[in-house]
Amino acid sequence: MLAHPHRFFCPLNRGHSSISNIMSTITPLHQIDLESGHLTKPSWSPNGRLLAIPAQSGSITIFDLDREQVTTTLGPHSGEVTAVTWDRKAELILSGSLDRSLGLWEVSTGRRAPLEVSGHKEPVHSVEWTDEEAITMTCSADRIRVLDGYCLHTGWSEEMEEAMNRATGFVAASCSHRTTFLLAALAEHGSLLILANALSADVLDTVPMEEPARCLAWSPEQELLAVGAGRSIRVFHATHEGFKGSARELTKNAPHIYALSFSGDGTLLASGDAQGLKIWGVESGRLTGALDDNNEKLAGRYPPAGITFHPTQMLLATVTPNGNALRILDLR
Repeated sequence: MLAHPHRFFCPLNRGHSSISNIMSTITPLHQIDLESGHLTKPSWSPNGRLLAIPAQSGSITIFDLDREQVTTTLGPHSGEVTAVTWDRKAELILSGSLDRSLGLWEVSTGRRAPLEVSGHKEPVHSVEWTDEEAITMTCSADRIRVLDGYCLHTGWSEEMEEAMNRATGFVAASCSHRTTFLLAALAEHGSLLILANALSADVLDTVPMEEPARCLAWSPEQELLAVGAGRSIRVFHATHEGFKGSARELTKNAPHIYALSFSGDGTLLASGDAQGLKIWGVESGRLTGALDDNNEKLAGRYPPAGITFHPTQMLLATVTPNGNALRILDLR
């Protein structure tokens, strides 16, 4: 536990100088300043109360939205924490790290639970528990693995795993919502989009990327997949037979897109690029809000920084341009 959690927390107001360029539709609520080095991909708990913030120091900071303070620090890993994911009850956090390991942490005690699975030869950059906790997905540059979501033992057989990992150079991977068990991955250093069945490991479709892609996100309400590639954001309609029709292009003018996140109701898509934060209407495809920031450092960094929508509220957690603090923005 942190001895003085309050010293890391700073509530913001609309007149704060660092956010004077925010459009009227975006209101800053909190800034969480940590002494943990660069932050990576934050993650809300399923109930939306807690926010897990992974950091360069190897620690995971837990921010309580109701209490408006940092309450716990988990870890550390021996290397930078790159991604985190919650179980359904918000009792456990699974983490991936540059040290190539996976960590399983009890949130209430801070204890690291025994976990023997890994199998990754490169740093782990993506970890996810699916909504219903049936499977867990982990991904590094060298391979994707799917584990049983309850016991965290091997989910795919060795043959299934090898078939899925005929491609390599993975930069991102993610599973769909609503028990549809679709898996999307960016392979060959972002030049190939792969759609697969997460249960069988069968590849359903592949799409070459004109520009290397770095990030992807699933809508929680539909089988829509957003992909950030170069300067463009493309939205695909995914099915168990492959991608349906042509992808919609939201923009060709968003330089160095590094992060994407759908709102909990699926109506908005947030993107982070070198120029700042942009909010898109999913149905209209129109830009509905923006926060101009110099995010060149974030856009060029590895592991990438992340943005994440609250599961039920129009709140968005984003890493600040210097990479060392987190903002929570209200989009209502």
